[in-house]
Amino acid sequence: MRRLQLLGKSKNFLKSSNKYKDLSQTEVLEREKPCNNSNVTTNNNNSDLKSIYGSGLLNLPKKILLMILEDLDNETLTKLCLVNSFLYQIITDNFIYKVVKLESKLSLLKFNALIHSEFHTTSSITSGSQNARFLTQTIEFINPQCQDSLLKYSKYHNKNGADHSIIGGSYSYTANPIASSPKVRSSNTDNKKTLINNNDTIKFNHEQSNNHSSFLSNDCTKLNKKTLEFLETLNKLEYKYSHYTYIELMLDIIDYLPNLSHIILSKVEPNFKIPLWYSAFNDGSKDFFRKIIKGQQSLNNNDLRSFQVSPDFLNDYERKFYSLQRFKTLEIQAISDPTKKGVPIVPLRFNMLCCFGIINELILDNVIIDTESLDTPMEFLPLYIRKEQKSSSQKDIYDLHSTYNTLTLRQCHIVPGNGILRLFHSYFQGVTNVRLLCLTSKFDLLLCNCFPALKDLTIDCNSRSFTHTSLVNDEYYYKEINEQQPFDEDDTASVAETLLDKPVQHILQVPPPTTAVVLSLNLNYISRTTIDKSSAMSAKEPSMITHSQSDFFHMTRVPSFHYCYHYYKKLFERIPSRNVNINVINIPFTNVFPLSPLSYWEKILNKILSNDQETLIAYHQNEGHENESQNTDNDAAPSRSYQWDESVLNCLKECLVQLKKKPEHKNLDIEAFISNLDIDNIFDNFQNYQNFMDIPNVNLYCFLKQLSKFKSVKIQLLRKWLFCTPRTRYDWELLLKPVLNVRVPIEVRERDGYILYSYGLSTVGQKKNNSNIVTPSRI
Repeated sequence: MRRLQLLGKSKNFLKSSNKYKDLSQTEVLEREKPCNNSNVTTNNNNSDLKSIYGSGLLNLPKKILLMILEDLDNETLTKLCLVNSFLYQIITDNFIYKVVKLESKLSLLKFNALIHSEFHTTSSITSGSQNARFLTQTIEFINPQCQDSLLKYSKYHNKNGADHSIIGGSYSYTANPIASSPKVRSSNTDNKKTLINNNDTIKFNHEQSNNHSSFLSNDCTKLNKKTLEFLETLNKLEYKYSHYTYIELMLDIIDYLPNLSHIILSKVEPNFKIPLWYSAFNDGSKDFFRKIIKGQQSLNNNDLRSFQVSPDFLNDYERKFYSLQRFKTLEIQAISDPTKKGVPIVPLRFNMLCCFGIINELILDNVIIDTESLDTPMEFLPLYIRKEQKSSSQKDIYDLHSTYNTLTLRQCHIVPGNGILRLFHSYFQGVTNVRLLCLTSKFDLLLCNCFPALKDLTIDCNSRSFTHTSLVNDEYYYKEINEQQPFDEDDTASVAETLLDKPVQHILQVPPPTTAVVLSLNLNYISRTTIDKSSAMSAKEPSMITHSQSDFFHMTRVPSFHYCYHYYKKLFERIPSRNVNINVINIPFTNVFPLSPLSYWEKILNKILSNDQETLIAYHQNEGHENESQNTDNDAAPSRSYQWDESVLNCLKECLVQLKKKPEHKNLDIEAFISNLDIDNIFDNFQNYQNFMDIPNVNLYCFLKQLSKFKSVKIQLLRKWLFCTPRTRYDWELLLKPVLNVRVPIEVRERDGYILYSYGLSTVGQKKNNSNIVTPSRI
């Protein structure tokens, strides 16, 4: 709250600079005058102020000045308020009260008293001054508390009585708390007036007036009478609301801010919960409190489908529902496990949402979502009622779903099982915009199928589940087989054999991570559930990237999202794409280029036809091959064929048939080419860098091909344009060719939002390129 207490501070210029030396001396002379002459001003001061206002930053247009002030933190802004009245008015009207952060209950009490005092940004209510409560658009409650709200009603706890009910699982009550609690949440202020003792108020005011009079006599030059009256009003209001609990102060502040659009609950702890008597449906009736005291369950979605509901009950519910207060955004940011960074520990419960009215956008950060999080108690939580009529002969069926139009999940953990996807589908039926940020699991992409009204989808490609994928060692693919040599009666031969290691043959168990295999895997030529039938071992994932390959891609600065895309390609294919606009954010395109299957096999074909020995001889062989090469036998070791080789050959044959249609390859003999192809090297030797270096390019082609199925595509790069690869418009068209071939509207922006490439999308009302800024498309 220190940044909000701007009263009593000097609004004159800083005296540390020599430029303002004359003005500071004039201010000292004014302080030496008596208090009754404080309103006298001089023409010299006015002329000095005008000359200073017209110099430096103050001479800039207001729009540019606001853009500069947006990059400053709150501490710097509050210090600038002390420079002069011009900056004070601009900062207070546009920044100080626009986003308010309250860290404790005391800060809530002071801010609540401030807005109820109808505080204006300037000392006099003029045409330029604004009421502070009309300026607040975003408010953040840091580490909200609920203990005082539960303890406030502990006097109704009857320890000796046998007949009592438990509320919230913590406290028991026998009396009706209606008299001491607000009947309606929006009328908190009026109902609490009777709780203030008049004698205590008179005594409090008398003591405060004595304190202010002594303060005024000691330092009359600092505060005038009007300021003292305002501070006295603040003290009265703070005393008036001092008996409010944290949640009551929070709700009273929210109700008294007419332009509030964004509510944030940050650093929420696991034990935080909002008691149900603070629900938005609390009308102060005895039935509502009796339902809570007796622990009665509210009607939910299953009850509406199982029992018949009277029309009067539904009409009364709709009347209460549409009279609730509406807010644009509610954001809940929970704390994480201190021992395991980034692991959520706070479960989402419906009582965290029941007191805020109708919310259009819900942002959940670092929370756990399970089946209990998607409960639908319609008498406590505001929910839409939708009537479904199957036919004229059947009775009406009612369905409950949330009021959210936009849902943002940031680093949330979705507990699988127990029908969680089905509950997502029924709970978020009205959600049209979904943002999946900082995904903790790649299987969270399956949630995209749980929103029947989905129109806009945002996926964070820099999530940990995409960038920190599992890697394997080379031993993951091999199975060692010791070859038993027949017994030789010759003693000299047996002695020589005992001095050498037993020959070991290495056999691949699963498809290796080579470009040919990954390409066939992406095109569904190879099954992802390959099992080694010769052993009883469980199935292994095919084409897992090894540590040595990851080091190679890291050395060449290839993003991990691209060379591991085949891990989660099937999940991306299950995302609904019809009439859905997709927004891919935080994705890099460093040192990658889309490589189609035809282009890859043509590349292999040209190298072989040109007798390029680098593709015919392994760059570096494994231990098993080294041992085999050191064998003194004259007979060469026969090449081993694997079950996936035939699938890769089928992929190659289909591509060669299409390549033969080109004039330069019309004389190609497919059978002769395949018979002379070194399959063991190109298909299975994953230790040769030339056999796996094109995996990111092949994956990028498949990724862009999948994006081309959506209605429109928007891409936001991971870095700013200054650190991105310089590309012209022609370069972007080559990079995005798989999407442009189907004429899908596409737009590419850098991290700050400036457009680098656009095709088919209207940029009206969006952030455009500044003509004075050189973008990569102009390099």
